[in-house]
Amino acid sequence: MQGYLHHRYAHSFSEFGEPTFLPRAKGWLILRAIPGTSLFDAMGPYPLFFCENWEHLSEDLLAFSETLVSISFVVDPFGFQNGAAYFHNFDVFNPFKDHYILDTTQPFSQSISKNKQKNAKRALKQLEVHLEIAPRIDLNSWVRLYDHLIERHQIKGLRAFSRSSFEDQISIPNTHCFWVTFQGEVVGGNLFYIQDDVAYAHLSAFSPKGYDLGAPYAVKWIAIQHLAEIVRYINFGGAPSQEQDSKDGLSLFKQGWSTEIRKSYFCGKILNPLIYQTLSLNHPIKSTWFPAYRAGEYGT
Repeated sequence: MQGYLHHRYAHSFSEFGEPTFLPRAKGWLILRAIPGTSLFDAMGPYPLFFCENWEHLSEDLLAFSETLVSISFVVDPFGFQNGAAYFHNFDVFNPFKDHYILDTTQPFSQSISKNKQKNAKRALKQLEVHLEIAPRIDLNSWVRLYDHLIERHQIKGLRAFSRSSFEDQISIPNTHCFWVTFQGEVVGGNLFYIQDDVAYAHLSAFSPKGYDLGAPYAVKWIAIQHLAEIVRYINFGGAPSQEQDSKDGLSLFKQGWSTEIRKSYFCGKILNPLIYQTLSLNHPIKSTWFPAYRAGEYGT
């Protein structure tokens, strides 16, 4: 087992709740105490939920009917192959974020933005990129880089991963980390999880010097050439929701490396309607957040 399906990935969210294995579907949820109550609900690990047996997912979720108020998670485009057969009984089932996908069988000279190629090759005149694979990924270097990201974007909540969380995440078998260095100094990094025939760009982080030197372009260019030898697709993930409609910033950067766009899906199920309604009374009726009683809680 590797990537988002590995038990260590679920365990990396232990500070937010109790990792719980789904025995039939063979996936993971995080059970969370609902603040101010003795009640619990569950979420899928951020940013995506995976399981091996989608056809048994409904059985596992219904088994929580007596113990949880609600369950929510996001399914990525590759996990949602025949979803209509499995998710018809969800209370919320909506298209979520655009995910930017590269089909590695297509010639990079044609499929990747000319501007991205130019920037990458220019950056590589000063920068070097090398690969480390778990368990040989340097935790200290990664945490230092991610601290820059947290400060740069004022990240809070689930996305502000702690050191202990990263200890689990970078130890997952076959995790790929592409480091960017300038004169021996680490100025950037990009983590990828490998699942089946897809490489998932899990996280990337760069120092201020790395941004100045074009490290985001250098690392993508080298990473895709390596990953193309072992997977059919690379999923660069989605941009933050507020950027999606305008297609600027991070979304445009990812789109320049991609051959197609696929949707992820947000799934929400209410297991105890009466309690759910009671907990949600103090939140805006028109809020699209699910569960409504946690609106904005994690700042994600």
